[in-house]
Amino acid sequence: MKKTIGLLLATVFVSGVGTVYAISGSPYGKLGEYEQVALSVDRTPITEKGILIDGQVYVPVEPLYKMNKLGYFQNSSSYEAYLFFGGLDSYVDYSSLATTKTKSISDIEEEIMKGIPYESDGYHSGMMRQDILNIAILAKTLIMTSQQIDSAVHLKLTQNVTPNFELIKQGVQYRTLPITIMEDRMEALADELGRQIGSRERRKMEDVIDELDEAVRNKEKALEAFEDWVRSSDEDDLDDYRRYEEKAKENVYSAVELLTGEDLENPGKRDTGSLKDKVDAWINKNK
Repeated sequence: MKKTIGLLLATVFVSGVGTVYAISGSPYGKLGEYEQVALSVDRTPITEKGILIDGQVYVPVEPLYKMNKLGYFQNSSSYEAYLFFGGLDSYVDYSSLATTKTKSISDIEEEIMKGIPYESDGYHSGMMRQDILNIAILAKTLIMTSQQIDSAVHLKLTQNVTPNFELIKQGVQYRTLPITIMEDRMEALADELGRQIGSRERRKMEDVIDELDEAVRNKEKALEAFEDWVRSSDEDDLDDYRRYEEKAKENVYSAVELLTGEDLENPGKRDTGSLKDKVDAWINKNK
């Protein structure tokens, strides 16, 4: 039987839950002896209601889960719930951090570490779904660097404009460093998938780690080839850049498909049996 334990938590812990109405004699009715309150998440009203208990507002977990605001796992036998607040909103658009001034790798890393929950200590099953979504987004941003460099190539070929290589390099670092920082976290995710779901899922996540590691290496090689081409105008260097870029894209395509089932080469197409699908089924089974 589905139990309610774990389906309510105090809003004091929930970032982004706003517009809570609490007046004498709630117009939103009662749940048992408790008055209900209307809720909005990120200024968007939701149909589910919160409840007031001793002056504290409690909200349902499920709508936040569906909006990718948190991950949770409920252990019905022990009446414990494990929560993780992360998801898509914890992702930072690293391109917004880039300026006209170049920064050191340590400075970039410090900014990035403020924006992602990268620690692997104390990893629990409630984190799995959100991490899968976050890692997929981080992987997709690697492809964005291709657009930036391709524009620089076009300007160099058509107008002989020499690009600012240091700024381009910095843009690539903003998108490759998060994956490097998340390595321990991704390994913890692989271990948890193995414990909670199965060895096949552990191996899939290990394949994701390998693909993303290879994508970063290919990005770095593409950047080196691009720099060589800017300096030499040698067509072989330009060919090398395009070859490594294509390899990096293939790595990202494979990683994202394993994570969420998305086929980035065919927008709108989605394969079943992804890690996200498996975790969603596992969560539903354990509610």
